[in-house]
Amino acid sequence: MNSALKNLLRPHYIDLQGYVSAGMESDKSAEKIFLNANENPYELPGLEGFNRYPEPQPKALAAAYAKAYNVSSDQLVMTRGADEAIVILTKLFCEPGNDAILICPPTFGMYGVDAKAMPADVVEVPLRKTDGTFTLDQKAIVHATFTPGQNIKLIYICSPNNPTGTSFPHDQIAEICREVEDKAVVILDETYAEFSSAGSMTDRLDDHPNLIILRTLSKSYAMAGMRMGCFLSADTDFIALVKAKALDAYPLPCASVEAALHVLSDDIRPLAKANIEKLLDERERLIPLLSGNALVKHIYPSDANFLLIEMDDKKCRASEFIKFVAENNVIIRDFSSKPLTKNCIRLSIGTPEQNDLVLRILEGFGRQENAKR
Repeated sequence: MNSALKNLLRPHYIDLQGYVSAGMESDKSAEKIFLNANENPYELPGLEGFNRYPEPQPKALAAAYAKAYNVSSDQLVMTRGADEAIVILTKLFCEPGNDAILICPPTFGMYGVDAKAMPADVVEVPLRKTDGTFTLDQKAIVHATFTPGQNIKLIYICSPNNPTGTSFPHDQIAEICREVEDKAVVILDETYAEFSSAGSMTDRLDDHPNLIILRTLSKSYAMAGMRMGCFLSADTDFIALVKAKALDAYPLPCASVEAALHVLSDDIRPLAKANIEKLLDERERLIPLLSGNALVKHIYPSDANFLLIEMDDKKCRASEFIKFVAENNVIIRDFSSKPLTKNCIRLSIGTPEQNDLVLRILEGFGRQENAKR
């Protein structure tokens, strides 16, 4: 294992003897009779195959992920969405009561929640507002990482970032990786990478031993209900350690594995990519239509399947608009009370019909607010 990861791991994981489940003792070949896992041999109608534990890390699915993300199958760990990957990595690197993670708010809230659950400290280096968008404060990130006593082990960067939609330059992320190598691991959350014009940094994994990338099928592949994802590292020894010592005994449900294999197949992947293009087209259609509404002050540039919209605080409160759309059976996300996103809402891009409904509701809300004045 490379020193950039090994020296930052919680030491007991090096010698820890991981649990060897019955599912690890053999492949799941149909010709074999399995009497080693105390499973029920009688299948129920409509649930055929679900009486058996799944492979902990199915080889066929690993190969499908590897093809999709252009890595080798021994460079990835499959998880229940990217969320489980965050938990696993926090557990592996952060010593409770001693270590910390670094986040760049406004960003995905689970990084901090999972760290505090350890408990580990959370150091915040806020994004900077620059020319109507958000940027990383690279100098402050590196400075915080090297500040004595902070003990920052993980730096979370979400790109495209949730909730701002911002993609950060790959060269800048690479520079951060180099500057903090042997001091911290950079966790790059690429949940929305398929929507991004910048694409993925998987082609740079081999260049940065302290870079770990999170991926998920939830957004771009319309698989949120199946909870399937993975994380990637160039260090195959680290990946092997994780599989042996840091995962649940049977982490991936059979139905989710089957669905993931289906969506990553040569037949379905083109359909998923076509749907991504539809969402990007809708995003670009919506931007001028929303910007033309007097209640909208600013729409932040987005490289994802959502828009962060700042409402004009002289004309309306975002929280009131949130309530108004909910009364019309449309649910959007309220970020209006959080730092750097004052009076902002986050709107996920829907179908053309759903988006048109939002535009009509916004017009109706405007008429209501005008009537009050």
